[in-house]
Amino acid sequence: MTAATRALVTGAGGFIGSHFVRFLAGRGWGVRAIDVRESPNSVIDANVQYRVQDVRDEAALSAALDGVDYVFNLASVHLDVHATVEQFESVNVTALERLVELSSIAGVRRLVQVSSVGVYGHVASPPAKEDAPLNPENAYERTKAAGEAAARRSAVHTGLDLVVVRPSWVYGAGCPRTTKLIHALRKGRFFYIGKGRNLRHPVYVDDLLAALELTARAGPEIAGRTFNIAGPRWMTVEEMVAQFAQAIDVRPPTFHAPRWLGITVGWAAEQVSAVVGAEPPVSRRTLAFFENDNAFDIGAARSAFGFEPLTDLPAGVRKLAAVSALGR
Repeated sequence: MTAATRALVTGAGGFIGSHFVRFLAGRGWGVRAIDVRESPNSVIDANVQYRVQDVRDEAALSAALDGVDYVFNLASVHLDVHATVEQFESVNVTALERLVELSSIAGVRRLVQVSSVGVYGHVASPPAKEDAPLNPENAYERTKAAGEAAARRSAVHTGLDLVVVRPSWVYGAGCPRTTKLIHALRKGRFFYIGKGRNLRHPVYVDDLLAALELTARAGPEIAGRTFNIAGPRWMTVEEMVAQFAQAIDVRPPTFHAPRWLGITVGWAAEQVSAVVGAEPPVSRRTLAFFENDNAFDIGAARSAFGFEPLTDLPAGVRKLAAVSALGR
């Protein structure tokens, strides 16, 4: 790498990772990108070195860290509802702890750990600040919380500059959840489970990318801190879905299924998908989307490094709906 600022992005083949690699390369960073998947065509750039490797491969990870100034860890077991607890722990906790140790050995300036607001679970007193109680509810959320704790312990032990970022519900082109939502709305198949009055706090992917770079560029005074990253405002699920529908010019859904039916359908879909080896269209984890309140205070990120979300939901949905990959 010849660029003045060099970054390692793990999980670079995923939704956020692939966007972030392009973002950094476009801003003159030298990027080394790693993922267990092949490189998406969208991340091919002269400033990008893409390597297919597992973040759990310590020898390969050490080599990837050579000459790197900053590390952005987006590697995670996340949406696979059939993943075992051991798989979640091996990537979200154990590999992260080792990444901190190896980053310190490599002389990395700062490691930005991309966690999740999922560690809060249901926010009892919204909006949640970073010191709100953690109440993770599933294997993904529990291991993200455990990964944060392990990374902090390791950072203290090694002296590494670590910053933890907790993004809220990220949407944008290429996001499987966003694509599923838009397809369901266009086909008239979306329905609510329950009243749809719980709170969600969407953030457009471009705003998150800007926040991640700001986090890396900020001074040493933010080392060891945690920051919520979310969009301009929170809203009910019903309002959020209605704004999606309006932006893509379809009728907003009106059917509200009772909770018991959602649980039953989710359980049945998981059983069938396990047999055929596919992700279920609905799962019991879907219930959290319709039940948990997720609203977050982003004041700390504003004051610490000037983060300001610029894209409201209607503008963001119009941008992603225009991408041909979403189709009709």
